[in-house]
Amino acid sequence: MTLFPNIDRIPGYVPMQSKPWFDQLAAMTGKYAFPWREIADGERITGKFAARLRSRLRGRVLDVGCGHGEFTVQWAGQCDEVVGYDMTEGFIGTARRDYARDNVRYVVGFTHDGMPFPDGYFDFAYTNKGPTSWYREAARIVKPGGAVFALHPGDSGDAGGELGLAFPGLFPPPGSGTPILDRIRERLNTSGLVDITLTRLAETVWLPSAEDVFEMVCFGQNGTFRQYVRDNLYKPIAERFEAFREERGLRITHVCYGLEAKVPG
Repeated sequence: MTLFPNIDRIPGYVPMQSKPWFDQLAAMTGKYAFPWREIADGERITGKFAARLRSRLRGRVLDVGCGHGEFTVQWAGQCDEVVGYDMTEGFIGTARRDYARDNVRYVVGFTHDGMPFPDGYFDFAYTNKGPTSWYREAARIVKPGGAVFALHPGDSGDAGGELGLAFPGLFPPPGSGTPILDRIRERLNTSGLVDITLTRLAETVWLPSAEDVFEMVCFGQNGTFRQYVRDNLYKPIAERFEAFREERGLRITHVCYGLEAKVPG
């Protein structure tokens, strides 16, 4: 017996991380922020990434895939200029309304189309779980000797596939190989960046309730989708949650790749 349908068969489904999905999320909430809870031990991967940036950022800084600007604006006090860049107009609208500062501005654009900045304009550029398609442009718009940092969601491999095992169809199954890492390396190989360091990072967190799983399934989806999942799938979600949970909740693993590189010069 199949517990769950494939997620793309649920009424109203929009493929996650697609342009229509980002636009829909922005129209509903105005921001890219997770609505579920996670319990973690110690500092999170994103917090460590922010600390690394905090120790390095000076001058003119670019945040690629800035979302609604909440992460971007924190550098206003230590940098001469901070620019957030994102393809989703709804997120940029929130950023301009809530996270604008005298030295912080936000630009709408697509990294695939080239980026509207002069050669060597920035001292430092980074992405916090944003696109990988901008590395070649990074070598152009960051000044010689400048740094490029990135944090990207990683391949599940032998870790990170817990949700797919517990809720098959609603989440991807555990992956094989390293397709994400392979794509990152392929793009770095043609980027012109040098002194490249790639690091695999992993952290364990716990989802405290079935409601948090529900919110993960429905993240960025419309009301039709949410109502279908609530009415038809919530009971088996709750049952599977109880079957797989530990004392602190459902244990899952987040995997990321950290990147540090330089522009020649």
